[in-house]
Amino acid sequence: MKKIFVLLILALVVAFSACSSEPEVEIYEPTAPVDVETPEPETPEPIETTEEPEIIEDEEEYPTYEPATQGSNIHGAIHRVEYGGNVAYLFGTIHGGHAHWFPLADVVEDALRRADVVAVEVAEIAMGSDTFDDSIMEAMFLPDGLTWVDILPEDEYRHLVETLRGWGLVYEHTNTMNPAFLISILELQFLLSISEFNIDWDVTVDVYITAVATELGLPVIGLESIEQQIDIVYNPPFEVMLARIMSFLSPNELLEMLYDSDELTLDEMAFYYENNNFEPINRSFAQTLGADVECLYAIYMREIASNWRSTYYANEIMRLLQETEEPTTFFVAVGLSHINRSEAGEEFTDIVQQMRLAGFNVMPIWE
Repeated sequence: MKKIFVLLILALVVAFSACSSEPEVEIYEPTAPVDVETPEPETPEPIETTEEPEIIEDEEEYPTYEPATQGSNIHGAIHRVEYGGNVAYLFGTIHGGHAHWFPLADVVEDALRRADVVAVEVAEIAMGSDTFDDSIMEAMFLPDGLTWVDILPEDEYRHLVETLRGWGLVYEHTNTMNPAFLISILELQFLLSISEFNIDWDVTVDVYITAVATELGLPVIGLESIEQQIDIVYNPPFEVMLARIMSFLSPNELLEMLYDSDELTLDEMAFYYENNNFEPINRSFAQTLGADVECLYAIYMREIASNWRSTYYANEIMRLLQETEEPTTFFVAVGLSHINRSEAGEEFTDIVQQMRLAGFNVMPIWE
């Protein structure tokens, strides 16, 4: 169950020549979120319902394919970069999977088995640490016994409570939960409910990578902390959380939006990833988080969850390459969008782009 949460970090969402001198690092610097003082709203009356949500039956067919019987050709937009005597392989994952995906493409399996160290987004999440469970529980609820009435302006409060009616939920059952966390989990559970290919969120690509690392006796390190990742996704600035609440949809509205747009279902995401077809994935990112999207929450997810974190990861990888004295090969597995999201448009950046801006020769090796 814990791998369900990882999907939202979200994610889910692409050198053979060494550098002759130490490159100067250029850093993408989006506007950092600022703390917003919580207003003191008037206390509205709670709205109660026990109404069950009505789900629109979807008649559109999902992509179909003949799954491989053993292993796959998934290459995850793998790249190679060298610095001095050190090497890093950059591999893009999605935080889900199918049993027939493993082993991955030969070029990925070879790189993984050449590695001395495996790096992932958050080591504790990939390894199933209890620390992750504790951090999730802490993020799930509002602090100090607060409820929505205590923190939300009236418009946002009423929108949240009224929208929950479509999910069959009532105020008393959820009013101490972090609204951003609650909305994310409801939407993800809904996407899982309409999945037809039984995507496995426990045996994911990330789990497979760390399992191989454990089998080979390789150390697994994280590029960021649990706290940083959870804060970005579940504890955005107050004004961003308000925008998140106002964009919250009922199940029917969510389904209509999903199929009237280029946004992908989980099945479609897995289908395109399995077939190494990243253009539809990037097109979905562009529609959801692109420059034409004016929602503050979408802007925050683009600039902080996507761009800022990709730049942060790039700097951590460059630091590993530059500061590791003994010749070391790193296998770096992060969400696919952190490898090739710059292809979604100039408003996006990713690890590969940032490392190239810094002077590193980052080369695709899957062909």
